[in-house]
Amino acid sequence: MPEEPRSTALDPDLLTAEIGLLLDYLSGLPGRILASPQHGHLPPGCATYDEALARYFPVDEKVRRGETLPPSDLQFLLELRNYLNACAEPATGASVAFTTLVMRRLPEARKGKADAERAYPEWVPMARNLSRAMMYMLCLAVIITLSIATLAAYIYLGNAKVANLTDIKAQFKSLDEEIVREEVLTNRPPKTAVLTYCADVEPVQDPVNPGGMLVGFHTIAQSHLCARFNDLRRKQDLAYESLSPPWFPPDDRALPAQLNVVSGYVLPVLMGLLGSMTYVLRRYLRSVGDRLLTPRDLREYIVRLVLGTVFGVAIGFFTSANGNAAEQVIVNSASSLGAPALAFLAGYGVETVFRLLDGLAEQFSSARK
Repeated sequence: MPEEPRSTALDPDLLTAEIGLLLDYLSGLPGRILASPQHGHLPPGCATYDEALARYFPVDEKVRRGETLPPSDLQFLLELRNYLNACAEPATGASVAFTTLVMRRLPEARKGKADAERAYPEWVPMARNLSRAMMYMLCLAVIITLSIATLAAYIYLGNAKVANLTDIKAQFKSLDEEIVREEVLTNRPPKTAVLTYCADVEPVQDPVNPGGMLVGFHTIAQSHLCARFNDLRRKQDLAYESLSPPWFPPDDRALPAQLNVVSGYVLPVLMGLLGSMTYVLRRYLRSVGDRLLTPRDLREYIVRLVLGTVFGVAIGFFTSANGNAAEQVIVNSASSLGAPALAFLAGYGVETVFRLLDGLAEQFSSARK
């Protein structure tokens, strides 16, 4: 494939195309008054803005016909572009052109698409890559958000199962203590095992149903305690049956460790990545609205996503720190927000995390001196 021609600073096509894009962009900003002297100086020889436009359109016609411009006309185009760039600040003709190429399929970008392609033909593939990457990122952000919601529900359900089993075990322990006290009060040898206590019964004939047999307890207290034991045992059996692999390990002692891994490492990584995606998507939308997109943005967005993931991995180590005062700030934040929430904030505010890390590094260096 033939290589796309690259634009140069003095390319008349670039200058006139940028000027046309800037005029189109500024016409949609009612707060910008092009004739206001506060934005800069008009090209030499032009006392008013109308005079500058009256001189610009014939020059633009020459460029479109392919005529060679004299140095005076090139100088005029440079001066006019600089003036319009000052009016459009922080946007520039280049950023307006690249944003138009990224939005090329949208109705509001079709008007200036030809001028943008004429000014920067080499940017067309980069603009398509950025547009495609942002669409993929948007879909990935939805998938990650749903995955985080699923993992959060999994952790909530797992913690509920652990709490239920812990409560049942505590009730068994309390029941065992009551049985010991009951045995002492009845002057019988203590039987601390609940199963042994409830097995110490005698079969008696059912007075209502001849031929039927009933369980005969020695005391009313034994009857109530064993009824509680049978109820707890049914609850415990149901609780263990709900621990169905592969979602939950059958051994309830391994379940808290598995939940800690998900909540302390898997979720922070995803939340850090989601925080970075949230920042990137927000900045992308704002840049599109203000016409501030540039070819280097895609590279910066990718670096931002990587940093968010790195901070998500590292957040678990910071939340377990208990050293100096700066580290204690992170610990206090983690205890109130939780590792996943802190990872999201770290991914969204990468610059803040870097400042915090710089402060930790300076304190560490000072402590070693």
